[in-house]
Amino acid sequence: MKDQHVLIVDDEQRTLMLLRESLVVAGLDAEFVCAPSAEEALQALAQNTFDVVILDIRMSGMDGLQLLRQLRQKYPGLRVILMSAYLDADAEAQAHALGAFEFFRKPFALDDFTNAVTNALRAAAQDADREHAALGWDTQFVHRQLTALMRDTGAQSVVLTNGGGTVVARVGANNGFSEVLPVPVTSGETVFNFAYHQGKTHDVYSANVGNGMHLSLIFDRNQPGSRIGLVLQYTRRTAQELAAALGTHAVQA
Repeated sequence: MKDQHVLIVDDEQRTLMLLRESLVVAGLDAEFVCAPSAEEALQALAQNTFDVVILDIRMSGMDGLQLLRQLRQKYPGLRVILMSAYLDADAEAQAHALGAFEFFRKPFALDDFTNAVTNALRAAAQDADREHAALGWDTQFVHRQLTALMRDTGAQSVVLTNGGGTVVARVGANNGFSEVLPVPVTSGETVFNFAYHQGKTHDVYSANVGNGMHLSLIFDRNQPGSRIGLVLQYTRRTAQELAAALGTHAVQA
């Protein structure tokens, strides 16, 4: 599974394929997803985490600048590269004001384009590394713990979030689930709070790890999963091991 993800948004199918193939041929180590409209791009963003979005300004329905405004509200740290076939200084100025990582006017050199995407992916990876370093834990250890929990319980995704709700580690895919629900804190004591949320398409089990960190297991309701007893058992064990690795107070049963 690729660690980084790129979303390409353009209502011209040939352009989508050209941009995707140029990135594949350039050898970028990322997964590329195409969306033919802003609306479908929002759906894709709700289903998975993306490091970079490549976005055309002129599209039918919601245009690129409108989508960029929504992205800034929902995903403030997301790298967005904009494109336009029109000479529109005002649109370019708005794009930069909204924090666009790069702006290209079509036609553009594919080498310049792939270099910009490479730089955006590198910047996103550096941000993730800085966040992990600030947390002070071994990312490989955490990834192994989450992967083992997903395997043992049959979850479709396992997510570790910080106190602000930001995803700091994830294995698997959300498959349509867009919200991770942290465990409500009912006291100041470090106890193993285990919560359950039933959604229309997904079920979520969550547990606190300590210091505001939460562990969430996402199950697709259309897929068979483990019994609640096994989920509870494996989640408690993983939460305790993560608490020790994070240097937090060990969660108590």
